Amino acid sequence: MKEIFPKIIGNEELCARLARSLLSENPDLPHAYIIEGAYGTGKRTLAIELAKALVCENRTNPDAPALPCGECRNCRNISRGACPDLIEIGTDGKASVGVDAIRELRRDVHIYPNDLERKIYIINDAHTMTVQAQNALLLTLEEPPAYAFILLLCENSALMLETIKSRAPIIRMKPLSPEDTERAMLTADPSLELKKRTDPSLFDDVIMSADGSAGLAIDLLSGKEAAKITECRRATEKFCELAANTAKKAQLLIHVTDVCTSDRENAKEQLSSFSMAIRDLVLIKRDQDAPLRFYSDRERALELSDSMSLRRLLTISDALLEAITSLERNMNTRLTLISMISKF
Repeated sequence: MKEIFPKIIGNEELCARLARSLLSENPDLPHAYIIEGAYGTGKRTLAIELAKALVCENRTNPDAPALPCGECRNCRNISRGACPDLIEIGTDGKASVGVDAIRELRRDVHIYPNDLERKIYIINDAHTMTVQAQNALLLTLEEPPAYAFILLLCENSALMLETIKSRAPIIRMKPLSPEDTERAMLTADPSLELKKRTDPSLFDDVIMSADGSAGLAIDLLSGKEAAKITECRRATEKFCELAANTAKKAQLLIHVTDVCTSDRENAKEQLSSFSMAIRDLVLIKRDQDAPLRFYSDRERALELSDSMSLRRLLTISDALLEAITSLERNMNTRLTLISMISKF
């Protein structure tokens, strides 16, 4: 059986849906897609692989092992960045994709492809396009040449004009599971295997903190934030352990005020981590196989969840969310924390 988008990790349903539209003599695809997803979830990788699949010389070959095959001339040229008919547009270091870049696309789109039957445009950070740029692109999306295929990569399609979205279906990249996040990280950078072996606890901390983004996990692991992440997660684990014992309410208050009073932003970040962990405990109480966003140790999460009633977990969750809202409204941090703990 032909392997579908072998370089895409996770998002199997999305890949299967796209493949169904590609595996015919005349691919049943719209002339443009918006690929939406958080930073580091594989939007550009999908765009490149979709471009390859669209022009793969073995696309309809039943004996080809994969789609895209990765071996034909078209696939190899795209992989090497040597295909003149695949054009990428971005911010070029600016805050947004400006109208001049889109006007250049509009001029170029009317030049027939050099090498392929298609001309493929990838617009990175499309959510940053100015209104003028989006309006300029709209003219091309309304009446594109038959050979043109445009992929708009964005983190938040809500920032794009409705007229753009009405002409380009949105396909969404889902966050990766922790297992897929790790696999994507090691695929992108095999040297990270050494970091995994030398500090597995830090490696797990970063994966869970990245919340399904392999790109973010790689950035965090190689940056200065790794130590802060570990500190935040250890503080969260202690919070849940103390919260599980109603006799330790005083110790819980001391712990929370110790880790949350350095500044308001730090307090909101730490409370958000508490909230994510409690969410895991609520979910795992309802379904032992529920996907977790904080705990990498499912057995530990089950143990903590079993030690608290669902009602208590929901009370803690509500109090945490209320405290975060209060801090966003510039309420006094210490008083907010004391009030929060009193509700547990």
